[in-house]
Amino acid sequence: MNYIIGCGGVGSAIVPSFCLLKEPGDITLIDGDKLERKNLNRQMFDASSIGQNKAQALGNKYGCQFLAEWYAKGKVRHYRHDWLLCLVDNHRTRLEVLEVCDDLGCQAIFAANEMHSSEAYYYRRQWLGTERDPRVYYPEITTDRSGDPRAASIGCTGEVQAQNRQLVSANLMAAALAEHLYVLWSMKAPRMDKETVELLPHKFVANLSKLETYRGGRHE
Repeated sequence: MNYIIGCGGVGSAIVPSFCLLKEPGDITLIDGDKLERKNLNRQMFDASSIGQNKAQALGNKYGCQFLAEWYAKGKVRHYRHDWLLCLVDNHRTRLEVLEVCDDLGCQAIFAANEMHSSEAYYYRRQWLGTERDPRVYYPEITTDRSGDPRAASIGCTGEVQAQNRQLVSANLMAAALAEHLYVLWSMKAPRMDKETVELLPHKFVANLSKLETYRGGRHE
């Protein structure tokens, strides 16, 4: 099963094309947030979905399964072959996804963006504690608890987007980078020899003028 965790700016952008890549019935969308009118200027919904849960609205539109709740470790019964696409904006959820991968052998892709930059990175439990572990290159993942939507309902700041129209472009870039890593690691890597796989990029970072590729902790 493929789980898309977070159906906001990045999540709503990836769902339409991801449903062409994989069967919609093999995709579960997870988000506890409801769509507000202010979200419409950077999230891929229409006004008819205002007031609906985001995961439910996308799930009904594209034929995916959905869970209209915030993601939490232990809430979903995962299996080793599961893929978790973590497209949230808080470290608490990212940490729990990493821990699920460590415990069960799932694989995960994370994506996020700021106003002018986007990034995506891949993780598997064999990389625990290495230079390819996000907790090593982003140590704040293990300590930062701000922005946890389970503590308070946090909606998209549409007012920020109104003054920074380029934010929607950053959302789309983050979604594209995440989907590229998914294709690379879930569909192509299993057919490659071990030596080639070791050379594959595990992280992309893009800003207005360049794209950085990370392989084995180094970037190009």
